[in-house]
Amino acid sequence: MREIGVREFKASLSETLRAVRRGERVRVTVRGRAVADLVPTAEPPRERLLHELAAEGRLTPATRRRPASPPRLARAATPASSLVLAERNTWG
Repeated sequence: MREIGVREFKASLSETLRAVRRGERVRVTVRGRAVADLVPTAEPPRERLLHELAAEGRLTPATRRRPASPPRLARAATPASSLVLAERNTWG
């Protein structure tokens, strides 16, 4: 585990976090005393399961991203309530 002082940590924050993201563990110290250990987060169980299923060939990952917003709704020529009332009148 790499140790860095708090001043060095502040000066190289982005670089240090990239190293942690790659799997490196970093201990932050203040005046030589450890105050924090930075470790990579564990992969969420759902993500791990999806990766395992894809590796086994039981799941095919999506090839396209989901749209940012849902499609726009079309305007109907007549209100839905009119259609419901008309259908109800035909049944009885």
